[in-house]
Amino acid sequence: MARTTILPTDPNKRKAWAATVAQDSAKEQYFSRLIGEEGSYSAILKKTDTEKGAADEIVTALVAKFRGAPVTEGQKLAGREFKLQHAAHTMRINEFRHGVNVGARIEQSRVGYNLRKQGREKLTDYIKELYEEVICMAMCGARGTGTEIQHFDTSYAGYPNALRAPDTAHLYVGQDGTKAKATLLATDKMNLATLNKLRTKAKKMLGGQPDAAVKMEQMRKNGKKVYCLAVAPEVIQDVRDDSGAQGWFEAQKALTTAIGKESEIFQGGAGMFNGVLIDEMETCVKFSDYGAGANVPAARSLFMGANAGCIAHGTKGMADGMSVALDEDTDDRKHDSILFFEMIFGADKSNFNSMDYGLISVDTAFTAAV
Repeated sequence: MARTTILPTDPNKRKAWAATVAQDSAKEQYFSRLIGEEGSYSAILKKTDTEKGAADEIVTALVAKFRGAPVTEGQKLAGREFKLQHAAHTMRINEFRHGVNVGARIEQSRVGYNLRKQGREKLTDYIKELYEEVICMAMCGARGTGTEIQHFDTSYAGYPNALRAPDTAHLYVGQDGTKAKATLLATDKMNLATLNKLRTKAKKMLGGQPDAAVKMEQMRKNGKKVYCLAVAPEVIQDVRDDSGAQGWFEAQKALTTAIGKESEIFQGGAGMFNGVLIDEMETCVKFSDYGAGANVPAARSLFMGANAGCIAHGTKGMADGMSVALDEDTDDRKHDSILFFEMIFGADKSNFNSMDYGLISVDTAFTAAV
């Protein structure tokens, strides 16, 4: 008697789908942890002016401190009085939108998982990464060439606020800060001495616009006043590899011994050294054209104090004042289901008189990941 045989290649065989599917996870958010309300000592301020009415631009004024010798006995004051000097920082907000077509009902019937649920989850991940990348590029003042920025190509120049390169007073290049883009060596990697020099550089910013860098105030983190240095994964590896009696792990061991679980390594940071919190950021900006031969890879780290950057949202057209509007629609006479979002926001680093405020950009070589 002949036997009916269903081969593995038979087009009519039933297919079983696993209850769960593999996930390509979103990058960990970093900058969202640094955002605080206006008036706080957070690294990034959330400005709310554009949420209150129909406006897409915010102007923040800086009143410069007075500088100069006092008038002493026997000298006339008339005509020698100080005058108020102001500088302004302007940032804008605008629309960011995208969506996903999750297909028709027939597509849903062909697989054993929920396409609409997957679409919502992945669109949410995309929004988080988009938000993170816009803030990162704004703070760095560049798009760079690294693949860590995934949603904007290398021609991106900033939207709605143009990317601004760091000024000379707020740019630190090389291990000791004495290098320039064309003189950076492949050995100019970040170490603990770099952290000390950055802290000193920040402390020596005494203020006096328009020709002097404004004083950098320390940010507040877990109730403590600190500077924060955000670095790429490769750069934190270089810092951790700085060994010896005064090396990274010895410093963290001594810190943990002194203050126990209050140490930053238990508080979400990578570590603390000389009043500087070192943090790792997955989303980062890199360059490939440093050095005399324009072939030395470099990574940009961010040494931040209070109010180094700012973000703002608009709520025009969004229900219940939400920052992000996530909605559903159909296409082709309700045949296809579309999920989409709209987000009105802007991000920018603080800048007055073409000088950065509360931020030092740090460009160093790094040990490439294997």
